[in-house]
Amino acid sequence: MTKTLKTIIFVAALAVIAVGIFSVLSQKQGLPDAQFTDLDGKTISLNDYKGKPLLVVFWATDCPACVEELPELRAVNTEYAPKGLKIISIALPHDRPKHLLAMRLEKQIPYTITWDKTGELSDAFGGVRVTPTHLLYSPDGQVVMRKIGSVSKEMLEAKLTSMGL
Repeated sequence: MTKTLKTIIFVAALAVIAVGIFSVLSQKQGLPDAQFTDLDGKTISLNDYKGKPLLVVFWATDCPACVEELPELRAVNTEYAPKGLKIISIALPHDRPKHLLAMRLEKQIPYTITWDKTGELSDAFGGVRVTPTHLLYSPDGQVVMRKIGSVSKEMLEAKLTSMGL
């Protein structure tokens, strides 16, 4: 085999590998098919949120950044819930329902809160282990933002505006 032919085969192989990697990386992660029980005991399916923009927030009552951003999330909810936005707040397994209920009351959290007692929801969303973690889904159920760390109302407004809200 000539050196030129080897080079062509090598370049072609690299191109195939690059296309494969790009294909995997560019696939959109959709909203998982899972159910949960909110703090009020209501069973909810994530499929119920399809067709609506959805912000999923993984948090903990002992996470300073999570608590600090609650006014921002409350403001986003106030402005965008009438436009169709839904927010689900998922507390990680180390939290406790009594702490979540107390925080909901103290901070006047108006959106859905659930406790991921077993870690199943965290796993369903790709193995979330860090708080706060935010996932914003378009109405067709595709991730348009994945953000670890605090968010601001302005950041979320920019994403929601780009989605047509």
